[in-house]
Amino acid sequence: MRNLKNKLFFIILPFLLMACQSTPVFDIKTFPAPPKTKLDDHHLIRIKSNRIKQECLFLNAEAENKWRHQYFIYLLTDKNEVLPIMHAINQEGSVCKEQLKKIQKILNQESEVKICAQSELTKEIKEDERFDRPIEFGPLGSHQVVYDALFLDSICNSKNCFIYDEASACLSNIRKSD
Repeated sequence: MRNLKNKLFFIILPFLLMACQSTPVFDIKTFPAPPKTKLDDHHLIRIKSNRIKQECLFLNAEAENKWRHQYFIYLLTDKNEVLPIMHAINQEGSVCKEQLKKIQKILNQESEVKICAQSELTKEIKEDERFDRPIEFGPLGSHQVVYDALFLDSICNSKNCFIYDEASACLSNIRKSD
């Protein structure tokens, strides 16, 4: 009887271990652009909300009445590397801050979000796009940006989305995965 209990334990153990595994803190799936097109790759990123930092960067454009701001979102990967994602269009400061608030509500609602972004995912940062400072992630520490920036299409939790590009192929993949 004891031998049977031991065998049963070792049969059940793998299932218990799989059930106890937590969801990953960062996962990225890339959908390559069709060959010989000028389209960008699309990326579907699942990430824990506490691994995201946002900011509106002021671009010193004195000749343009100092209106230009650039929205950035920084993702802390499972390897503690920072992947920046930006909105492709410069904005008024008030518009950028309003966007930041809307996305923060999505981040605060749930512990995990899905992000659609586009462009080529590269680790070689162009000289003129380097970040001079590490990005602060609170209790997770400060970490350096090591990727070129992607362009934001959408960010969603299970209830709400902030969307730039309704026609994004990535967004349809989010909807399929829910």
